[in-house]
This record gives sequence, structure tokens and C-alpha cells, in this order.
Amino acid sequence: MVKLITNQWDRDNLEFLLNTKGDDFKAWHDQADADDLAYAQELMDAFSLELKLRAEALEIECLIDSKGTPDASRVIDQFRLTK
Repeated sequence: MVKLITNQWDRDNLEFLLNTKGDDFKAWHDQADADDLAYAQELMDAFSLELKLRAEALEIECLIDSKGTPDASRVIDQFRLTK
């Protein structure tokens, strides 16, 4: 899978944003400044693109599996985003 979030610090912060709920998230949001919110948005945008790219890769894999043709597989492999 292509990963646009390339370091563990950013990945951990993304996990925080995705998994923190209720009062804990509100407490974070209330103390966050404009830079914090912009950074959070950048992480969410990058994650959204990661999910989109992964969905496209899975779609290609499904097409390959359903067709089962070696020639098509070789052509599609040239365009894969994952290894």
C-alpha cells in the first residue's frame, strides 16, 4: 500500500485523531491552535488519499483475479501502486 504518511510520529497522531472520541477529543480540540488544526487536516487528507489509492489497487487485484489472464496481469502489474 502506498503510504503518504511516512513517519511514525505522523502515523501516531493520525491514530489519535481517528480513535479519540467524545470528551477527550473535545478537550484536544479546545486546546488546539490553528496550526494544530491545519496539521490534523493535512493528516486526514493524506489518509484519505491513502485509502483512495488502496481502493484502486484492490479494484485492480479483483479485476485480475476475475479475468485470470496472464497477459492482462502483466500489463496491469506495470501500473500497480503497491508491491
